[in-house]
Amino acid sequence: MIDQTLHRKVGKNPFPSVILGDWIGNMVKVELDDCYSLRRVKSIAKMLSSRYSLDGFRIYRSSTRTHSVTNEEGDKIVFRYRAAGYHIVFNREVSALENYSILAWLCLQLKDENLTKWFLMQCVKQTVTLRCGFKGRKNPPREVYRFGNQDKMIAVFEENKNFILGFLIEQQAMLAEYRKEGLD
Repeated sequence: MIDQTLHRKVGKNPFPSVILGDWIGNMVKVELDDCYSLRRVKSIAKMLSSRYSLDGFRIYRSSTRTHSVTNEEGDKIVFRYRAAGYHIVFNREVSALENYSILAWLCLQLKDENLTKWFLMQCVKQTVTLRCGFKGRKNPPREVYRFGNQDKMIAVFEENKNFILGFLIEQQAMLAEYRKEGLD
């Protein structure tokens, strides 16, 4: 069972220098940062799901950033726009080799520098990870769209995500208790 209320209970990051995430290697996970509209992300997810029979997906908004464009002198902002980062988790279980193959194909298709850097970092770590908790001041990713079946690897990802969010809530409560008792 997916607990959607955990997001509302998680307030402030009790561990600002720690990033908690999911590292299971047999599920396809993609991180798309900056300049992607939700419509484009849905299109990418549907393309991958169809091409590799990934049996459904879920999209999470991981963060939003405001970008400013200045004039040539750099002293006046002439345009501002917001860009969001998204995570996609697919439902079908895959081997590690198939996972890297799918991600490499996507990098070649999109020619996106951020995606390629993320993919190369996953290769260096030898596992594919996605953030489930805080990252500094950024809140945990929130679900924004789901498509197809959600019963296999997506359910595992949600279980791990809820475990992490539950852990963060417990730590916040413990820190509040320590502060109340003057033990910090």
